[in-house]
Amino acid sequence: MQNSEVVCFYIFRMRIDVSLQSLCNRLGFRGAFAKSFFLWGKGFTLKQGREKKGDYFLGGMIMKKTSDLMHNIDEQVDRLNPLWNFFQKHFVTFSASLLTALSLLFLVRVFMSRTEVIATAIKEDLTTIEQCLERIDKECNILSIRVDNAMIDFLTVEKFVGSAVGCLNLAYPAKWKGPYLKQNPTLRERPYEIIKTKQGYFLIPGKGVKLPSGLVMGKDLTITFESNMTALLAAGGHLNFKGLVLAKRLKFIVGDWDSPFKQDSFEKVSSVLKEFHDAMPYAQRGDVQGKVGC
Repeated sequence: MQNSEVVCFYIFRMRIDVSLQSLCNRLGFRGAFAKSFFLWGKGFTLKQGREKKGDYFLGGMIMKKTSDLMHNIDEQVDRLNPLWNFFQKHFVTFSASLLTALSLLFLVRVFMSRTEVIATAIKEDLTTIEQCLERIDKECNILSIRVDNAMIDFLTVEKFVGSAVGCLNLAYPAKWKGPYLKQNPTLRERPYEIIKTKQGYFLIPGKGVKLPSGLVMGKDLTITFESNMTALLAAGGHLNFKGLVLAKRLKFIVGDWDSPFKQDSFEKVSSVLKEFHDAMPYAQRGDVQGKVGC
């Protein structure tokens, strides 16, 4: 092997070592990767040298191409180096800006969807109240509802005296199995209400509650006995927000008391009273004759 070839080989290998080390330092790699590449390059070159019986020309060409490739990569890294340094210098600023932007985006989405959230909450509360009232009517039989102050604030009551609890008058108060809920459903700390219209009893948000449409119950929207609930609950009505109805009609019948006195019992009592009434004149006549005989 000529001395010039040996010198060329070592020069090329040193160039690769320097270029690779510079690249690893810029990219933050450790020496394990560089060491593995060095060993691979050295072993490959020696193998080619043994096959060519001391001719290192092929190995030198491979090393030269590899060196040129590493040099090109190093130049590309040098071009990106100012941008990388700028990013590292202002990394905290970029991170804080990104976090702020994401937080603002989240708040905007919450603000834009708050009306849908309120409407969904009203719908769920009305369903819960309806289920409780249906259970109460099934177990205790609701005789009447005092609609002048019919607030739903009694579902947490465990025991009470008499036949009335809240706005309800019950036929069988002893069958009360409260509390039916741990907390009475409210919207903005205002309880829901029961109102009576020509179309039946309805559950509605309480007075003072601001609906998703912006209307305030009891101020901008007042429900009375004459109110047309069908129109209010229809699409475009004041109690319909994007397909979500904000009131619910009670399906059970208030006052259908299943009295323990059946029809045949009333007929028997009526028959006995009629016989007693028919016998009264004869009893009075006999009493008068007895007095005359004396």
